[in-house]
Amino acid sequence: MRRDSKSSFPFRWLRRTPLALQLLGRFAVELLVANLQQARLVLGWPLEIQPRWIHFKTRLQSETWRTFLGALISLTPGTLTCDLEGETLLIHSLSARSEEDAVAGIRRHFESLLLRMEEIG
Repeated sequence: MRRDSKSSFPFRWLRRTPLALQLLGRFAVELLVANLQQARLVLGWPLEIQPRWIHFKTRLQSETWRTFLGALISLTPGTLTCDLEGETLLIHSLSARSEEDAVAGIRRHFESLLLRMEEIG
């Protein structure tokens, strides 16, 4: 029996559900940690703000998933996705120690799960 794309559509979402729940949990933890870091940064003396621009080249293929990644980044306190051009997101961060650390964190926390979700289709 051959399955066409329309009949398999609900099943793709069912296969994504565990990954989506894992992403939601990971985002909640990152949101809490980022809020605490930003509060410490703003309330601390002296201010230790180290703003920087980060060029993040994503491995996501779909424009939809790239946009979703940008939204997750922007919803995290202290970061803002300013531009998405092709595979590159331009991100502003208030407190990234280095571009390499920020890129590694985004890949580890968000992009890895989104890549797995994108593979499902």
